[in-house]
Amino acid sequence: MSGFSAFRGGREAADPRLEITTLKGKTLLTLKTSFSDELHPLITKGRDTGNGYAISCRYYPCDEVEITAIQLGFEDSLKRGGGGKRKTDSKESMDAPTLAKSCARARTAVRRKALSMEADRMLTLTFKENVEDIDVAWDRFKYFSKLCRFRWGARWKYIAVPEYQKRGAVHFHLAIVGFFHVNTIRRLWQRAVGKFGGNIDITSPQKFGKKSWNPKRIANYISKYIAKNDSVDFNKRRYSSGGDIQLPEPQRGWLALGVPVIKVMAEVVEKLSRRQVTTIWESEGYFGITYVST
Repeated sequence: MSGFSAFRGGREAADPRLEITTLKGKTLLTLKTSFSDELHPLITKGRDTGNGYAISCRYYPCDEVEITAIQLGFEDSLKRGGGGKRKTDSKESMDAPTLAKSCARARTAVRRKALSMEADRMLTLTFKENVEDIDVAWDRFKYFSKLCRFRWGARWKYIAVPEYQKRGAVHFHLAIVGFFHVNTIRRLWQRAVGKFGGNIDITSPQKFGKKSWNPKRIANYISKYIAKNDSVDFNKRRYSSGGDIQLPEPQRGWLALGVPVIKVMAEVVEKLSRRQVTTIWESEGYFGITYVST
């Protein structure tokens, strides 16, 4: 009996994503970051055909699943990791595709971090004075984060994305997790900004309703600001994150060309999450990319 089939009879006993551990005599239920050995009968662990799709699947602790398929030809291969030196020295000299890829990488990183940390609250930090210098704004934010780490230790986890207000001032959108007293956050932010003055706003999760601040909604909300290319100058950081945010390792595989790729990907998502697919996205370019998620 497969892990998925056994799951339907009893989650804790058979689900391959769950394991029991002990700590000082206490029994804890923890979530593995790996999947079962087989994602799908048609997905193999290694590349066994010339043409096909390189599969990458992630299961997040908030029970969200995303799977990506990159179509490769016989002579194509994927190179993971960076190391290449940027050839452009200004934002204006970057062509549109290069700039779009840069934004896409940042958006992906922000989304994955928000899902991994199970963000459940939005925090907005603003300046009363018209602080337009992004370096000054990041400097004040860095001090604020330092104060928060001193106050809350490892509980302080965040993803921060800057944005310019209509009047030109910088403000920050943060994805955070857990309860923090609004008065304490305000006091620390005002201490960090000093003479500039500032205020904060926290949007807490709702128990019911479609507009509840769940990890996926927060991930989509905060990552959209990365797309505003004019919000961040060239070679300035597009976002910042802090705390111990562990991303799940992807499960990789290979799918031969000719099979219904979206159907297979949807079956994988529904198998792992027991939820319906809500997002299907396809791109056209040198490498065809298909993305499916809960």
